[in-house]
Amino acid sequence: MDYAAAQPLDVDASFRHIMSLSPTPVTIVTADTPEGPQGVVIGSFVSVSLDPPLVGFFVGKWTRMWLPMNQASGYCVNVLADGQAALSERFTRHDIDRFADVDWGPIDNDAPALSGAVAWISAEPYSVTDAGDHDLILLRVTGLREGSAAGPLVYHCGQYSAVDRTTER
Repeated sequence: MDYAAAQPLDVDASFRHIMSLSPTPVTIVTADTPEGPQGVVIGSFVSVSLDPPLVGFFVGKWTRMWLPMNQASGYCVNVLADGQAALSERFTRHDIDRFADVDWGPIDNDAPALSGAVAWISAEPYSVTDAGDHDLILLRVTGLREGSAAGPLVYHCGQYSAVDRTTER
């Protein structure tokens, strides 16, 4: 089917569905805070710039899990592996200690690195930009580590999926 043959959709009714057709990486952004380690699942993670090295993500302005992290001096972006859907689900819960019984350790900026990830990106705050009911958070990358040889976890059409990772390490 081509564009001309496709029926137009109502934006208000169809926006969420159409956006779900584009797979997004599943990451957990973590930080060390005065309240202890904190983390939030992010499904909008993106590479932004090579010079300077910047990454970014969108977070709801009043996302309960982001609020204690928004003033941190350092972050770790944990790029989840295809077998870590349960870890992602754990970090969406408000009623538990999300770090209890989870294998993790601090990185160079003291943010928690979650074991088993495909990659870890250490970063510091760069900018925050208003984006409607969300904020665009840009982070300057200060360090990188590659982890699991598994493929990355993605979210597509309302469910977790795996991506085959065939690149040589």
